[in-house]
Amino acid sequence: MNAIVGLCHFCEAHGPRPLFCTFTTDDEKHTTESSKSTVECTGCTSLGPETVYVSRDDSGTIYCSRESVPNADVTTFMRQAAIRSITCEVSWSKDGGVVYFSETQGHVLSLMFQLRDTRARGLKRWFSIVVLMRDKMLLLNIMPVLSKHMLKISKELQGLADSVFNEEQKICSQRALRLKTGSYDFGQSRSLIQLSGDSEIFKRLHSHFTWMLKAGALTFSETLHTSQEMLKKINPESIKHSIFEENACNVPSDEECMPLRELEKLLSKEIFRILLYCTLTGIDIVIKDTILDATNITKGLTRLYPISNISTTRIRIIKGNKQVAPTANACVLESENNNFCCRWPGKLPPKCPTIMNRIEASINNSNINDAVLHQHLKSLQLEWLGISKAVKAAVNSSGEKSPAVANLKKVFGLSPQDELLVNYWISEFCC
Repeated sequence: MNAIVGLCHFCEAHGPRPLFCTFTTDDEKHTTESSKSTVECTGCTSLGPETVYVSRDDSGTIYCSRESVPNADVTTFMRQAAIRSITCEVSWSKDGGVVYFSETQGHVLSLMFQLRDTRARGLKRWFSIVVLMRDKMLLLNIMPVLSKHMLKISKELQGLADSVFNEEQKICSQRALRLKTGSYDFGQSRSLIQLSGDSEIFKRLHSHFTWMLKAGALTFSETLHTSQEMLKKINPESIKHSIFEENACNVPSDEECMPLRELEKLLSKEIFRILLYCTLTGIDIVIKDTILDATNITKGLTRLYPISNISTTRIRIIKGNKQVAPTANACVLESENNNFCCRWPGKLPPKCPTIMNRIEASINNSNINDAVLHQHLKSLQLEWLGISKAVKAAVNSSGEKSPAVANLKKVFGLSPQDELLVNYWISEFCC
């Protein structure tokens, strides 16, 4: 389990501080390097900077126990956990610890408890056991197991401390002495070894904390199928036409396809918008070969397809003077007196598909050069291709009009103006 288990205490000279921690690692350097500590105090010292307890299991996992974690950011997180676990995040329930969350640093399960000490202010010292983890759901699932063992550790320490406390009270009652003299001056806080009377106490804690880390991993585990190899094993078809396909993110060079800005400049903005809409939503485009740049225009428009190696295309060039009547499903591009004109009985909707708006915004952004623009276009195409494939899978599983599909579309932020595009992409590119 990728977590850190630590013991914290309240030092009367230095405040709440981490005292001892156990973590897993695969770096042998962590088993030999010195711990870093800026406080020289008996109470704030556990193993000493040069001592590291190490255990290895059969799988090769290394469990290290030291005075501090070898990572500066995690050390800061440990100190904050020590402060919060002792001062404010306190559970008065006797059943276990309390969980609190931090999305920026991590999540903590803590258990605060007291140890009796004849030399402490109030005759008691505050300690806490903390478990630091990045995975919120994993921490919540294994909380009952860890809380139970944390409670067991605290009661074991309290039993040892009570024995030492009672023996010292037999020699001299500190409560009576302080009431009589009205003074208290015992200097630095005592170490946990002195409080418990057990010179091997940190070896015991190392064993307990190691068990917690290992038990947490065995009690609850999850697998995230995100890698290409795992997706291939689960559903080989799911990676077709996705970011995992070889050369999926490569874009055609400007030598192969006309740049979009150059195409817009050649055709005029109004005609380019019509052709952009028709290409994205699956409306046939017919280009007459009498146009000088017919081939280049065709190649430029194919840049808008999310898949470059599709078997069919809705953009074609007709030769000769063959007349083509424009229909709702066909847009004809021709040239009259060296000016381009577009014959299409349809009209652009008041609200165009989201991806079309984002493409136009990128083209109009002067801070983006052509190379970045075309790479951004490819990322948009892969994003919406993934959305289309997810919607298709949901439709196949639950039905087109099921609540599950409607909720999925809400999650993806699909608007009514995106329906035509998504339906076309499902039928054409999600085979």
